[in-house]
Amino acid sequence: MLCIFLCYTLIEEAITGKTMKIIPIDCNYVAPEFATSYLLVHEGRGFFVECNTNYAIPILKKAAEDAGLLAEQVDGLLITHVHLDHAGGAGLFLKEFPSAVLYAHPRAARHAIDPSKLIASATKVYGETFMSKIYGTILPCDPSRVKTLNDGDRIEWQGLLFDTKHTRGHANHHLCMVEPVTKTLFSGDAFGVSYPVINHKHGLVIVASTSPTDFDGPAAIETIAWVQGLMLSGHILQVALTHFGFLKHDQIFPASLQLIEYLRFSMELQKRIKEENLDETKVYEILQTWLIHDHAKHGRYLDASDLELLKIDLQVNAQGLCFSVS
Repeated sequence: MLCIFLCYTLIEEAITGKTMKIIPIDCNYVAPEFATSYLLVHEGRGFFVECNTNYAIPILKKAAEDAGLLAEQVDGLLITHVHLDHAGGAGLFLKEFPSAVLYAHPRAARHAIDPSKLIASATKVYGETFMSKIYGTILPCDPSRVKTLNDGDRIEWQGLLFDTKHTRGHANHHLCMVEPVTKTLFSGDAFGVSYPVINHKHGLVIVASTSPTDFDGPAAIETIAWVQGLMLSGHILQVALTHFGFLKHDQIFPASLQLIEYLRFSMELQKRIKEENLDETKVYEILQTWLIHDHAKHGRYLDASDLELLKIDLQVNAQGLCFSVS
């Protein structure tokens, strides 16, 4: 499988003398530059954020080896939520990294320990053939190696404290984590999806994720406002998106405005879905048309290749909006 490494972030904090290296890893999920896992390296130890699917685990092992780490030197894995493109490989990850502990929202932890309901619901949507091809055999996580994180809990690792917060909107079992040395927020899907190939052509283009089954518009906007507050107070300098890569400090506030605008339109569309009995295909078309016109107002003219890359997200977003009013 193709393994693309982006330029890593390396910041030395002069006051504490601590050095943190963050290595983004392309999981080659669906396509290159579509889903990222992050390897944090500090004091000769490793900690991952997100693991993607079973098929990404060899890529993560190679990343650890390239960073000079043995499997036994990886201490943890945080999953922002239990959707399969973020945590489908968690069970296999724990087998391959025998010293690692899985950190998760309490609701996500339950599904990581017993993924049977998650597998059944995903198989119902995608079918067995697709599930096997994209996700493989999803393994349960050893409950003795799973640590649940209540809202506001901190993770202590190698003399550092990672702040975590439950962040509803995208999913009820979603959380985010702030790493204090580089001041990086690991946002999962709570701060949208944005792809380098589109941004290189047009400047920043970011879309909120309204996928099934827990989309909550007001809660999603509240989460965006929380990120704005972290940025304005100096608590974060960058956001690490799972889809895909880093947003730098000067991109955070513009991204938040795009996300809020998209979420407000999505909430208006929820009303139309109910009143006009719109199906997923029609909702997808409405979302795509709105996105084209909204970005054109700002001089960002999305072309056919851009829309093809965003197609999966817009289709899933349409599904989520329809599900939320069903």
